[in-house]
Amino acid sequence: MISLSEELVQINEQGAAAVLATVVEVGPGIRVEPGAKCLVRDGKISGETIGDQRVIQAIVEESAARLRAEKSQLVSLNIPDAGAKLEVFFEVMPSHIAVPLVKIAKVLDFHVTVIDDRLLYANRERFPDADEVLVGDMAQMLKEMTITPSCYIVLITRGHAYDEPCLRVVLPSQAKYIGMIGSRRRIKACFQRFRDEDKISEELIERVYAPIGLDIATETPAEIAVSILSEVIKVRRGGSAPSLSGH
Repeated sequence: MISLSEELVQINEQGAAAVLATVVEVGPGIRVEPGAKCLVRDGKISGETIGDQRVIQAIVEESAARLRAEKSQLVSLNIPDAGAKLEVFFEVMPSHIAVPLVKIAKVLDFHVTVIDDRLLYANRERFPDADEVLVGDMAQMLKEMTITPSCYIVLITRGHAYDEPCLRVVLPSQAKYIGMIGSRRRIKACFQRFRDEDKISEELIERVYAPIGLDIATETPAEIAVSILSEVIKVRRGGSAPSLSGH
């Protein structure tokens, strides 16, 4: 089974909605640890660390209601077969790693520009803290930008059809950091296409931090955002913490 972190990456890539349920408090009669998690997508379990099938089933049922309401909420669940209750926080995630990423980047005093080709996602309501929110063809807009050695580029689009054109544009740029989200399988295939079809040099490919982020065992969108920005700081300051990419 792949990790919760990898599942979240896939959700971000595909623009899918999901619910991340985290056990907060457990009553007697249930052997589930507080902090255990369950990721529900399309009514099915995509990843979990709970173990108790009675609890998982109750979470799946409640997740459907949370998705319909589009509202994250702390819920008290009854587990009749166990004669017990537990408190679970349901976090509705409409694929939003970018949202905490922008918030945290602003806390760190970065000038943040968000680019997306969908107005539904690139708007001030979603990114009130960003310095700029631009809507349009992502690769073309990057091509028109002045990318300097003080630029840090994070590619977290919804799939390789969007990542790869952007990556082709920024690879030869002066950007100090280029990171791309994605599963190891998808990244490996992308890099091989660059070598075989585009004849892009190994030197340029090795610039890319992918999989993106530091290896800190992330499990939530906000934690993935922290992992990404920690890697950006590592590059900015010359740190030595291990990256998922092996850099």
